[in-house]
Amino acid sequence: MTRAAMVVIAFLAAMPTAWSDDGPRTGYFKKSITPLELLGERGAEAVSALFAADEELTWQLSVPQSYDPAKPAGVIVFIGPRNWGGGKKAWVPVLEERNIIWIGLVGGGYKKPMNERMLRAILAPTVLLQDYKIDADRLYVSGLSGGAHVAAILATTKPETFKGAFFMGGALFWGDKMPPKIEIVRQNRFVFLVGFLDKAKMTVQRVAASYNAAGVVNTKLIMVPNLAQSMPGASYFDEALDYLDSR
Repeated sequence: MTRAAMVVIAFLAAMPTAWSDDGPRTGYFKKSITPLELLGERGAEAVSALFAADEELTWQLSVPQSYDPAKPAGVIVFIGPRNWGGGKKAWVPVLEERNIIWIGLVGGGYKKPMNERMLRAILAPTVLLQDYKIDADRLYVSGLSGGAHVAAILATTKPETFKGAFFMGGALFWGDKMPPKIEIVRQNRFVFLVGFLDKAKMTVQRVAASYNAAGVVNTKLIMVPNLAQSMPGASYFDEALDYLDSR
């Protein structure tokens, strides 16, 4: 975790929530905002080593049409291997049914430095808090392929923020040194999903087993037939979210 990320996390915790006068937008759309607009002068200065104050950062959102501020929504923060930040169209009904907002990094693929991808994922809930009420107990991080590696780092270093993780087609173990917050990690839930045709299959299975051996037993391994390294169908997506929500 970079010093800039640690500073901005502390700053965000003290920020008041801002609300739009026009009401929250629903559906599938992109949202762009600068660090200055999102964090103010102090916050923008805290992340200036990574982002210019006037640099436009973009996220892909999918907000349930039935969103109701009286019922705070769960959140999936998604980190992809490339610059696209969306999920699958077939997943929209699942997000709708489960009252979950999707927010993915646009322009946050593997060519971007790791610390930039991590900080943008950390900022994602604050982007949402400008317009939506969210359920902090249902804030999850997810990633595909190399994005799953970034998600794994966040899930094990910020387990008090991200209460669960959904790794697709990739996974990463912390090695011999236990995460400082391992007891909190053990309270959260983790889904490892991989296709039978995925070259990362053995790695994902091995990492899931390593989590279990380290006492992180709230895990679910989902093996998808006839799937290479890509996103699964809606039923598997729903199965993953069902496990995360069962915490």
